[in-house]
Amino acid sequence: FWRKYGTARTDNLPEEQFDAMWTHFFNNPLLDRYELRRGLNVVHDFDMIPEPHLVETMFYACRRLNDYAMTVRILEGIKDKIPKDPIVYQWMLQELGPCMEELGIVTPDELGLHIAPR
Repeated sequence: FWRKYGTARTDNLPEEQFDAMWTHFFNNPLLDRYELRRGLNVVHDFDMIPEPHLVETMFYACRRLNDYAMTVRILEGIKDKIPKDPIVYQWMLQELGPCMEELGIVTPDELGLHIAPR
């Protein structure tokens, strides 16, 4: 199981196969919280920003497991990957808008997580 998802062998996959593999992973009805977090960490470790449809799949997996905090962490991870290009982050939020509205997800900025405590 581990070798199929998230080893160095997935680095060389074409984009369509990569997205299909991870979409299948996050749509697995037997996915538990541990495997969700492991999969999210593996995808985050790649030197790329996931496509919006893959992020939607991650959101729905979080919803199935009732893990709202992880949806916020996914958005934080995306924002941290592109700190010098806020246009890409805004585009991502625009693409994810309908899904976020459906699931009731708010951004880390709307939660005030970007403000340091005093």
